[in-house]
Amino acid sequence: MPKLRRSQSYGLGVVVADSAGVTIVTNDPVAPDSRLPWFSEHPALSIGSVDSGEADELFRVRDATLLADGRIMIANAGSSEIKVFNADGSHSGTWGRQGEGPGEFSRGPSVIALWPGDSIAALDPGGHRMSLFDMNGNHGREIALDPTLLGVIDLLPDGKMFARGSLLVNRRATGSPDLIRSDLEWAVLDVDGTRDGSFGEFPAFEDWAVSTPDGDMVEQPHPFGRSTVGTLWGSLLAIGVQDSYEIKAFAADGSLVRIVRREGDPRKPAQAELDELFARRVAGRPAEVRTRMLNMVRDMPLVESYPVFEEIVGDRAGYLWVREYRMFGEGPAVWTVFDPEGRIQGLVETPPGLDVLEIGEDYVLGLVTDDLGVEYVQLWALSREAG
Repeated sequence: MPKLRRSQSYGLGVVVADSAGVTIVTNDPVAPDSRLPWFSEHPALSIGSVDSGEADELFRVRDATLLADGRIMIANAGSSEIKVFNADGSHSGTWGRQGEGPGEFSRGPSVIALWPGDSIAALDPGGHRMSLFDMNGNHGREIALDPTLLGVIDLLPDGKMFARGSLLVNRRATGSPDLIRSDLEWAVLDVDGTRDGSFGEFPAFEDWAVSTPDGDMVEQPHPFGRSTVGTLWGSLLAIGVQDSYEIKAFAADGSLVRIVRREGDPRKPAQAELDELFARRVAGRPAEVRTRMLNMVRDMPLVESYPVFEEIVGDRAGYLWVREYRMFGEGPAVWTVFDPEGRIQGLVETPPGLDVLEIGEDYVLGLVTDDLGVEYVQLWALSREAG
């Protein structure tokens, strides 16, 4: 048992302790009906259009970032381009295109971020490479990435990359013999794309393994399955396993620096909730289709607990945002916000339908998709002083 060297309490029921050089921050839950009014009433800017045929027609947006000069860069995977817009929303330029050549994207850019030396880095997951551009869109060079990587999460300030590795052999049952999880290695890549350090292995998504009428074994994600999520948190790399409310923050060399916890036990799903989920999914379909689909999942076991959170995002002010789990993915997105030391500041509700792409000191960039499937990248003002 690690020896606690000191303990100190803070305003919102927070206890901070040191154990073997690792800071452990344990937070009491915040009142679920409380909210910090940090968001403006309306977006400051909305980029997107319906069938305009112009640059502001967006499709499969994967990421966006706001530059210091006010330009917004959008990774538009649907056209395999980086679309650049001025601070007033006017189109500034388009970088890249579909292809395998220098500065092109084989499957569309999926991550876009600042690179040291006033450059822009854009990930081409299909080509297993990171492309570097100058601020005017001129392609500079490419960095080859390990093809076994499942994805780069974000870029560190020095240009190193936070990444998830390939699926490892370790596969195990969780709770039920038919619920299977594999492990993923989470790692840091050096500026040349080679592995520089490892944070260890963490569980991947929880799958349901079921036999087909032909005798084959098929795995599909459990609708209430748990996984592992990660983000850049200031100069640290934060990793959270959704089984419990605990987020571990590592230095780039792989050493554990901080553990952030929130009190409270995860909730176990009820069979009635799983039944309701599938009833919603088949609603409106012909009777024979509904029957067939429900028969396919009638033996699906329950997971041990719901995920305790959905997503974690580090902002440019060094705060950590944790999106709370929502039943059936419905209702407003509510985030628990932690300060740079891991102490809870309160709950923030993001605007309806906003999928957060980047959080700055005084803004949030996000993606909204309307009922017709039209995508809009929106810029919202953020006031941390409010409330």
